[in-house]
This record gives sequence, structure tokens and C-alpha cells, in this order.
Amino acid sequence: MGNKATLKVHINKEHFLKVLHTKKCSIRQLGEAYNEIGRTEKTIRRCLNAEEMPPDLLDKISKYLNVHPDYLSGTCFYKIDRQFEEPYWRAIFKSYITPKTHPYLLKEKSSIDYPTYFNSILTMNDISIEQFQALSPEERILIREEIAAAIMQVIDKHFTQDVFGNSIAEKLCYYQSQVGDYDPNTYFAYLEGLSLPD
Repeated sequence: MGNKATLKVHINKEHFLKVLHTKKCSIRQLGEAYNEIGRTEKTIRRCLNAEEMPPDLLDKISKYLNVHPDYLSGTCFYKIDRQFEEPYWRAIFKSYITPKTHPYLLKEKSSIDYPTYFNSILTMNDISIEQFQALSPEERILIREEIAAAIMQVIDKHFTQDVFGNSIAEKLCYYQSQVGDYDPNTYFAYLEGLSLPD
């Protein structure tokens, strides 16, 4: 029985090399960071020349450089090209895609499942999911809003900006303004089945 072909991710080599240059890094340095990346310089060069690499390698290099894998591979630009026919709009949207706007944190954030995260908060504080579900939908939404605002209040005490340079104080004001608002268009209303139909 032969080996199955390993899934590979398409890489735009030219863009990849531009990202390395922007990050003041080289393929040689990636190879020297074997402990973090787990591949040699030769392997990385071979992948770039083939313009494809295993997803785990792309992810490790992305984490090392602190950029989203879609940004490093150039996939995000390909998505914009497919989404917008008008060259003007393509150029506008592409201008907003930079290493600063696409840090690795976004990849980590996308893998967080909010319901599991929220259930863990309750469980860590000895509240069962059954206790939570016994409350009215409106009260469940209020608890979610209050917990989100309380967490942001603690973050505000220790940080002034998020990774994108946005004001934490402004985020806190926004979160606090949402408490008790009962807007049927929010994600929390959707979770509780109270959102308006499409």
C-alpha cells in the first residue's frame, strides 16, 4: 500500500519572500530556527520552489514570523481577486492587508469556540450548564454581556491598546454600552435563539 499524498497549501513564492524581507528574516534564518519550525533550510527552499508546503510547516513559519498563514501564503490576496472584479476595489482592499493587520493572533482567535469558552468560564466557577440553561433567554444574554464587559474591564486595567493599536478603553465603553441593550441582532441573541430572522 503506497503512501498517501500529503496535503499541501499553495504558496505565492514572491509574496512569501516579500514578507520575509518585511520581517527582516531570511530562509536561512528560518532553517536555523529548527527548534521552533522543525524543518531545515533545504526543505523550506524546496517547498518554496514548488510553491506549496504542508499546512503544519506554513503554520509554524507563520507563528515564528507573527503573521497569519493566509497572509504569508498570499491566499488572502487570491480571495480578494476572486471576490472583487473591479481593479479599484481590489487595490483598496489589498492596501489594508499588511503584517500588522494580519498577525498570527487572528489564526489563534479563529480556532476558539465561543460556546466552549463561555461554558468553561461557568464550569470553572462551579456553575453547571444546566443551571445556566434554567435561566430565561434574556437573563442568559445579560450574563454573557456582563461577563464580556467584566473581562474587558480587567484587561483595561493592564493594557491601553490591543495588538492592532485599538484603544482598550474604547472597547470597554462599547462592551459596557451593550449590557442590557437586548439588541436582537447580536451574536449573544443569536446563541439564545432570540435573533431576528434573516
